[in-house]
Amino acid sequence: MENIRYKKETEIVTFQGKEITLENLSPVFTPEQEAAKRRELEQQLYEVFRKYADKRRNEEAGA
Repeated sequence: MENIRYKKETEIVTFQGKEITLENLSPVFTPEQEAAKRRELEQQLYEVFRKYADKRRNEEAGA
């Protein structure tokens, strides 16, 4: 397993009169890792789009 580094962002917010500390961890990728993640995400989005576009096309053809 790869050793992944994270960027930590901390923010203190007030909610119902109480201070709450929010921490957000974001992975820090190399440019190659970033490109691979982007391609993976684009492929997943394409599959979702294709699924619904095919469904809509079939519904229109049957109507």
